[in-house]
Amino acid sequence: MPNILIVDDSPFARNSIRRSLEATGFELREAASGALAIEAARSRTPDLVTLDLLMPGMSGLETLLELRKICPETKYVIISADIQTITRQELADGGAHAFLNKPVSRSDLIETVTRQLNTSKNE
Repeated sequence: MPNILIVDDSPFARNSIRRSLEATGFELREAASGALAIEAARSRTPDLVTLDLLMPGMSGLETLLELRKICPETKYVIISADIQTITRQELADGGAHAFLNKPVSRSDLIETVTRQLNTSKNE
C-alpha cells in the first residue's frame, strides 16, 4: 500500500487533504513544516508527498529540494493557492511532478495522486 506524506503548515489544509484521500486506502502521514517533513521522510520514505508552497521556515521549494536528496524516487505534488509560471518552472526544475491549485477538489486530488503513483510503478 503506497504511503503519502501530507505537508502543509495549515491544520485545516492537511485535514482536508487527508479526508479527500482516506477512501483510497493509502497510508497517510502528516507534517506541519518542511523540517518535520524531512524528519518523517528519513524515518520512512514516502511514495508521494503533497507539499504546500508557502510555509514559514522552510518554503515548499526549499523543502522539495531537501526531500529530493533524501527520496529521489518519491513523487511530489505541489498544492498551493497561487503558483505563478516562474515559480512553477522552478518547482518543476527542482523535481515537482504535478501542481494543483488550492482549494483543490477531491476528484482532482485523487486523480493526480493516483496517476503519479501509477506512473512510478510503470517506469
